[in-house]
Amino acid sequence: AAPPPLRGSEEEQRRLRDMGVQLWMIVLGLALMAHAGYGLMAEKQAAAFLGDDAPVVSSQVFLEVIVGAALALWGGTGTGEFKPIRIADTKKPRWESQHARPEFHCYNHRGKHLRSLLVKETFPAPPSAD
Repeated sequence: AAPPPLRGSEEEQRRLRDMGVQLWMIVLGLALMAHAGYGLMAEKQAAAFLGDDAPVVSSQVFLEVIVGAALALWGGTGTGEFKPIRIADTKKPRWESQHARPEFHCYNHRGKHLRSLLVKETFPAPPSAD
């Protein structure tokens, strides 16, 4: 049997609990990326101290950035409910078409002058049957 639907404070508690876990993931991801930035700055200072000019990113910093970004993005997509995209909503006119006046549309434009350059006006004579 399905569990009874949550009401009032139970539903709010569930939302806060779910959002808290997602917020925790975002904070952890941002902390990992900040730590990777700190590690990259330390590596850059050490390379400058040794006189090495080649910029090299260690695999640890790279992995921290990838994992931190993935955690932050995963936590960011789970904080709300996704709603379907409605293409056509006939209840109200769209703002793009509110001031459209199809009777004033003009399809004569200066592109018609390019036709002589693009299309040959004269066709070759058909071959004779003789």
